[in-house]
Amino acid sequence: MNSEKFAVFLDIDNTLMSGGEIPKKNIEAIKKVREKGSLVFINTARSFAFIPDILKDDALFDGYVAGIGTDLRLHGEQIFSHSMTTDELKFIAEHFINDLREISFEGEDHMIWIHPEDRRQGVLNVLSSADEFDTVYKDFKISKMYIRGHLTKEETEIFSKDYILYQHESYAEFVAKGYGKAVGMKRMTEYLDIPRGNCIAMGDSSNDADMLLKAGISVAMGNAIPEIKEICTYVSCDAKDGGVAEALEKFILKV
Repeated sequence: MNSEKFAVFLDIDNTLMSGGEIPKKNIEAIKKVREKGSLVFINTARSFAFIPDILKDDALFDGYVAGIGTDLRLHGEQIFSHSMTTDELKFIAEHFINDLREISFEGEDHMIWIHPEDRRQGVLNVLSSADEFDTVYKDFKISKMYIRGHLTKEETEIFSKDYILYQHESYAEFVAKGYGKAVGMKRMTEYLDIPRGNCIAMGDSSNDADMLLKAGISVAMGNAIPEIKEICTYVSCDAKDGGVAEALEKFILKV
């Protein structure tokens, strides 16, 4: 199996990274995996514009599945893209424009905020009117939404008609129906002609569940929520201790 070509898909927060840093073990293992001919991808709910710069490194990753499966990039080339229409963005903005929660429209190259927290640095694009999607932000490719806090029952009813909603402990996010981490992973592996059995996914939280269920080999970090551990092929050590590296050693490097 050492000569087999695998495609590895990694969640970012509390999987690949911990406390804003990539454990050295993970970096070393990823490099070895790629040297053996396998491919390593970031598969994240973050839009491409919201991926930390330290992760936009061709020396570590072959590509990205960003924005919950809406933006696929391979070796620096975008191979698939889906963004919200102007009418969609205006409808969403009109609902949230007077909301006091921190809201963001996450895109391929830009972020647009409503009521960004004062502590957030470098916020350049702040929406003051839904009509700005016809003017100021008409060329921005927005793929998903982020809302600090919890969606109300009314919001869930309104937006669940057209979007997949993910409610986390301290924030919510949503993306158009028909997309997801699993959809993006499948699209990438089909493009590369890599079979499902050679697809390895790693994660820790509820928005990783779909890709973990669809991968040939699924890995939960030791710090993952119980529901994620239950559905995975293997439970590794905590992200901070190099959980990604441990799994890569087990399934690719030592096989």
